[in-house]
Amino acid sequence: MKHVSVIYFLTVMYYVRSNVVDTMKQQRQLTSQSDFSHPCVRECIYGANMVCYYTFIVDWYTSMSVQCGDCPFTTTACSNPGCIVGGGIVRPVVSTNRRIPGPAISVCENDTVIVDVTNAMDKELLTIHWHGVHQVGSPFMDGGPYVTQCPLTPGDSFRYQFLASPHGTHMWHGHIGYHDSSGLFGSLVVRRQEPDYISSLYDYDLPEHTIVAWHWYNQTDRNVLSSVLHTGHEMMGFGLLINGYAALKKFPLKTNSSDFVSTPRAKFFVNQGKRYRFRLLANSVIYCPFQISIDNHTLLVISGDTDSFQPLPVDSLMVNAGERFSFVVEANQTPGCYWMRFRGLGHCGPMMAQAHGEASVCYHGAISELTDNPTYSQGKRLGRMLNPVFNDEDYSEVEQISLSDLTGLEVEKYSYSGPPNVTIYLELNAKYYNETDGPGPWPQFNNISFEFPPFSMLTQRDMMNASVICDGVPNSHHCIGTFCSCTVTKKVPLNALVEIVMVDVGVVQRQYHPIHLHGHKFYVVAMASLSGDVSLEYVRNLNEGNQIRKKLSKAPAKDTVSVPNNGYTIIRFKADNPGFWLFHCHITHHLVLGMAMVLQVGELSEMAETPPNFPSCRSSLYDPIAQELQNPLRSSVRQTDLLSCILASLLIGVISVNLS
Repeated sequence: MKHVSVIYFLTVMYYVRSNVVDTMKQQRQLTSQSDFSHPCVRECIYGANMVCYYTFIVDWYTSMSVQCGDCPFTTTACSNPGCIVGGGIVRPVVSTNRRIPGPAISVCENDTVIVDVTNAMDKELLTIHWHGVHQVGSPFMDGGPYVTQCPLTPGDSFRYQFLASPHGTHMWHGHIGYHDSSGLFGSLVVRRQEPDYISSLYDYDLPEHTIVAWHWYNQTDRNVLSSVLHTGHEMMGFGLLINGYAALKKFPLKTNSSDFVSTPRAKFFVNQGKRYRFRLLANSVIYCPFQISIDNHTLLVISGDTDSFQPLPVDSLMVNAGERFSFVVEANQTPGCYWMRFRGLGHCGPMMAQAHGEASVCYHGAISELTDNPTYSQGKRLGRMLNPVFNDEDYSEVEQISLSDLTGLEVEKYSYSGPPNVTIYLELNAKYYNETDGPGPWPQFNNISFEFPPFSMLTQRDMMNASVICDGVPNSHHCIGTFCSCTVTKKVPLNALVEIVMVDVGVVQRQYHPIHLHGHKFYVVAMASLSGDVSLEYVRNLNEGNQIRKKLSKAPAKDTVSVPNNGYTIIRFKADNPGFWLFHCHITHHLVLGMAMVLQVGELSEMAETPPNFPSCRSSLYDPIAQELQNPLRSSVRQTDLLSCILASLLIGVISVNLS
């Protein structure tokens, strides 16, 4: 039986040419304060759902533009409509409605969300992914370029429409190239009428207590990282934005050149004696997990991406790219302002950039402001830490609690304790390749770089064939020497219990890769770091010999999880959402380089029918190399030309398209 969403009987999906200028003038006036007054921001009552409309105009702009006026010398000017502060750095950015972060979406579970997106960029393609929304019945709205839809070309608009489900702290972001790390992101919080065991833990869950932590460069990410790839040099982080604010640059005062001022940091307000739920989401273009803490306060962590777990009081929390957490802060200290600290590790760590960011938590009525200059080392909070995702610093004095140690509290809709129907083994590694123009290192699954196809897999599924996709064992025409790339696709039956065993064997890059699954949540049933040399085969033997202890009931549920370097993470889920779903590292640069694959859930006949008039895509240029790849007598094709074609597709992440 085909799964057809009711939502498509309510609307027709199409691209339209639009008058960008008038809409942009209107949207440019919006500020973050207008997000909180949106009619869909309300107390959530089960069954009382709304239709929530938003308009996104996406274009290239500049931070610290003329719209910022006298910022930072006049602090209020830094909040001018159209002013993108970006830590005080002047650089090109990808903005939404001339804002970074873009508009915050705050709705109730099962609301209908409608977002009209216009691509106002001159030369680039665009999709937006609704990270954490499962898109059950609406797989065409997922935003995976060339997987679930064709990207928007410059000047075009597209209506995303979907049910806000499941509840949780989510995000939206661009899913092509470096758009997300260049400013195309925002929060997507789906609230619900919380059960008593959650709502009793706090007094307030306010939209203005959403924390968006993002790595930020002082120039375009593409410029920084393409040079690293081509030279083989080590990459370095730079700074962290908290809700779009940071103090990354010092400005000499006009009256006294020996004194300096910086752009403002984000600020959160609380009342003494009250308990506040904070919702945290984070991302980074490079490996830069954050340690977060609040001076003199503990964090009661109550949930991950979507599901809640047994509340855990900690002194600090670590969050990797794509992850989200909710924690409760009790305002039980002397009224004043306290630093909320973000300390970067990995490429932002103590031997690298020492990147850090701060916001302030201020009690209402506090007289004094924070005047000290916070340092990187002050962000190293000891005590108890949840979700350790690092191996480049000694935290032996810290009590470390792994995600797999948590106990889930949500009702489990299916059992995942029996033998899995499908087991997928993935080796995570990063290698240098002499055959490539850019030596790397190239982060990969099973030593293959993912390459996006030239069509939408879901909506143009009749175009799939062995010359484009592979199941993990590429044909010779997908490889140049030892470097291989293709559209890696793993097929799993609908409603199968799937187990994915991810083993990180990286030596060149010792990192905890954060892996994100579109369209589903999963249960983290096992996670461990191992001693000595680790191999995929070693962990496979342990797993098949039942020598790995697994939590097969009340395991924490996530959609993004880190894999320990020199270790493994094992997840299980029921593949009950038919379609094509990306499964990838959520570090932007790693996805651009091909650390990804696609899960095909179900047969083509079991997937939702493509809506009428839905856009299709095809290559805009005649590609003689692609034609030669179909010719077994392709002796005239030079390997160097073929390699250039493959690398260009990987680095750009997409190819040019025309819409038919």
